[in-house]
Amino acid sequence: MRDFTIPKWVKKNMFRYEGVNGLSNEFYSSISKRFEKFHCENPDVSIVIPAWNEENNLARTLNSLSFIETKYNVEIIVVNNNSTDKTQELLDRCGVKSFFQPKQGISFTRQMGLEMSKGRIELCADSDTIYPSTWVDGFVEALSNKEVTCAYGKYSFIPPKKTPRPVMAVYEMVSNSLFSLRRKRREDLNVMGFNFGFRREDAFKVGGFNLERTIWEDGWMALKLSEIGKISLVKTKNSSVWTLARRLEIDGGLFKSIYKRFKKEIPRLGEYIFKKDIKY
Repeated sequence: MRDFTIPKWVKKNMFRYEGVNGLSNEFYSSISKRFEKFHCENPDVSIVIPAWNEENNLARTLNSLSFIETKYNVEIIVVNNNSTDKTQELLDRCGVKSFFQPKQGISFTRQMGLEMSKGRIELCADSDTIYPSTWVDGFVEALSNKEVTCAYGKYSFIPPKKTPRPVMAVYEMVSNSLFSLRRKRREDLNVMGFNFGFRREDAFKVGGFNLERTIWEDGWMALKLSEIGKISLVKTKNSSVWTLARRLEIDGGLFKSIYKRFKKEIPRLGEYIFKKDIKY
């Protein structure tokens, strides 16, 4: 059942702050204490987050991840992609393991995360998304099936200002019809970079992230992984996340985004059904 309201656990993590100095010493002390358990030498799972100038968003994502509960050993890594704001200071004060990627671009950033992580399974996250404490286990279960090479989860939008949550819920319901159609033949197009995972050995088998791509690096990885195995949707709500609707804002708002998607997807319907080549 689609959420027509924002759950309390999401609201708890949607606190407002202005930059590194907008967070209290108590916040930094408590979150760094919670992150100690993620500094393990032999993790089963690596959660990797790319970040570029996310000083004003990342604290909310990190706070949600700091409450992860799982029986598996987990490491959390943030790859700072040449940020010019105080993203690095925020990471350091939160006690988060991080690496600096001077080459600008999401593909370079995700590839560094793949190379520097140590877990058997890698889960890809983003800096503007809120994660439930139960996020990890559904992915580990899906990827325990050797036939599955890529797993992805469901998501909901945190609405932009002046957009009621019920409106976003209806938009998501309509979008799900498209996702269901894609699942038959082009499920890789459903994979989003803020909520998917794979076994690292499989990612290296397909050559890692495509460094020539400036966008859709997540879908490309899913596409290549689908060539050596199956893509699986993690259906449990325990692995469903909430993300900011920044893409909709970039498109000019909800209705302009719907129109843009309509123009893009209608000509592709036959491709989804008959699996013809799609231009990326």
